[in-house]
Amino acid sequence: MQARVAAEFPGAPLVRFRKVRPMTVETGHDIAFCGQVSSTSPEQQEPNFHLFLYGRTAETETVQILGSESLNGYRVGRKLIGALRRIGCL
Repeated sequence: MQARVAAEFPGAPLVRFRKVRPMTVETGHDIAFCGQVSSTSPEQQEPNFHLFLYGRTAETETVQILGSESLNGYRVGRKLIGALRRIGCL
């Protein structure tokens, strides 16, 4: 899972993860894991974390990197945001 998420940042020398949690089915989405990911260079002092959603079905793996506009509710539903907070991904 982490290798698939890190592949979304091909030019990043360092990819950091935090708050990676397994998702339950309560959201109604096919999401297996959620967490926060940051792609930074070694010189950068503050990591800039983004939320990621990793979904897995029998034949495919999907990764979504969500920016601040998504977290403000424009793309992600309120039910999913509530679930992410309860689980501890946000």
